Amino acid sequence: MNLRAKYGLFVVAVIVTAVAIGVTTPAAAGTWKTKAPMPTPMMNVNVGAINGILYVAGGQNDGGASTLLQAFDPVANAWSTLAPMPDIRSQGEVGVINSQLYVAGGWNAYLPTDTLYMYDPPSNTWTTLAYLSHLSACGGSGVINGKLYVTTPCNGYSGYVNYLDVYDPVANAWTSLTGSLAAHGNAAVGVINSKLYVAGGYTANGTLAGTLEVYDPATSAWTALKSMPVPVAGAASAVISGELYVFGGYNGTTMITGVQIYNPFTNKWSKSSPTFPGVAQEAGACDLMYGIAFCAGGYDINGDILTTNDQYYVSPTIP
Repeated sequence: MNLRAKYGLFVVAVIVTAVAIGVTTPAAAGTWKTKAPMPTPMMNVNVGAINGILYVAGGQNDGGASTLLQAFDPVANAWSTLAPMPDIRSQGEVGVINSQLYVAGGWNAYLPTDTLYMYDPPSNTWTTLAYLSHLSACGGSGVINGKLYVTTPCNGYSGYVNYLDVYDPVANAWTSLTGSLAAHGNAAVGVINSKLYVAGGYTANGTLAGTLEVYDPATSAWTALKSMPVPVAGAASAVISGELYVFGGYNGTTMITGVQIYNPFTNKWSKSSPTFPGVAQEAGACDLMYGIAFCAGGYDINGDILTTNDQYYVSPTIP
């Protein structure tokens, strides 16, 4: 069964710069490897990397939205299960600040939410923090100068919106900012040089578009950039070596395995070879560790929710 009809939800990946640990075994750049699968298959996951561990919080499986927290150690090539989230969440907006995982908004069983949860790895505990001023899901996020920037396309009403908010963990407070030029439902998102890049996804009326925009916190302004060669929604993404990588996604007709790369210095897109491994998919998520994009979960064209754990090596330092 097609999960687009079954759930009516998609995912956006969230990009946070992770702390690299001194593991020195080299691996070939420009290649993919498949590692230990997730113990529990999941799509629409909330993903963040902290101190060399990939945290996969919540998401959806055949049982609906989940509280499950799964953690992957790439050195041991092993998963563990940690303290569950305070409530079920999928398709939230995620960031890592001071080695703690923040999950803003996301869907519960039926609607977007306005919560903000913070996970602390040393204590293996979750804390509920300041609520957003509106419901939020199916957006993207990034951390800039210690603050969490969150886009909101899904607010529980019809169509997609273009809200932008920022969370200050010192003040434990949210501030509403200038919304993007267009709505970007289930877009690819990344932070490059302290600017938030948002690519593709669904516009206000649900049309798929490859529009790329960048938000500069210094000027509180959005700028339109070069559009994607292949518009997609529900793609995973990561920032690697100063470029935005967009993995797979839905192109309006089918799911793809292509990898699209945006260079902000030339304002140009290119395509990567090899393409995303295995089956074409969407609703997975990636994050960056060791110069490697770790991509977990999602679902395929048959509607099967995946346990995939694929790694794309660009400037790698672990096997």
